[in-house]
Amino acid sequence: MEANTITSANGKPVKLKAEHTLTDKKDKSDKVIPIESTKAIVFFVGGAGDKESYYFSGPYANINEAKRPLDDRAVQLQLQGKYRSEWLGYNEIRGKKDIQKNVLNIIPYKSCPIYIIGHSLGGWNSGHLTNIMANWGYTIKMLVTLDPVGEGALVWLGSDIYGSVPTPVAEQWINIKATPSNPDRSDGVAKFGGKWLISSGPDLNVSMNTNHANALGMFTGAIAGRKSACDLIFESITKEFSK
Repeated sequence: MEANTITSANGKPVKLKAEHTLTDKKDKSDKVIPIESTKAIVFFVGGAGDKESYYFSGPYANINEAKRPLDDRAVQLQLQGKYRSEWLGYNEIRGKKDIQKNVLNIIPYKSCPIYIIGHSLGGWNSGHLTNIMANWGYTIKMLVTLDPVGEGALVWLGSDIYGSVPTPVAEQWINIKATPSNPDRSDGVAKFGGKWLISSGPDLNVSMNTNHANALGMFTGAIAGRKSACDLIFESITKEFSK
């Protein structure tokens, strides 16, 4: 049988046109056939003051800085329509309406491989997002939480985050905790917000000598031998295309 044919319910081959349409003998109108193709979607979710100001502070675009190295490595895949990345604020992924608008509307089909990198409050809400999306039947290939914050009661009141500890669902979860030898202002803010102290759950749970605001350093710094979280995500994406 030719590669551009499918078998109908009565066992007869039906030819597909190049634009993925089907013409039935009885119904001469073209019917669009949804054909899934591998396309990696990567969401980078920033924390407080990242994409927009937070109580007159920011925006700092910390997670957007972390996004660029992966985008640079995947530029050919992007040109081929196989890769897409999005920069979101932590407050853009809380609640069904926001998830539908900012996340689901971007995903072409449920089995599409999805990667989520969340920093600070974005890491907290991203943990919840993976659980919600998995329950809706989506495939979360990897979650990376960069020094997640959200356990402080005052932050629950003053920020658009979930009021319970996340229970992430992903095929692989990497958590990176910032443990700086020289703390700066961002570390004080993270401490006030209540760092999410994760003792179990991640496949890789590491500490890094860097400041809380350094999302780029946490994402591109070595955590597994010589490999970074950025390396591991890119390897996973390219592996998807080799199947």
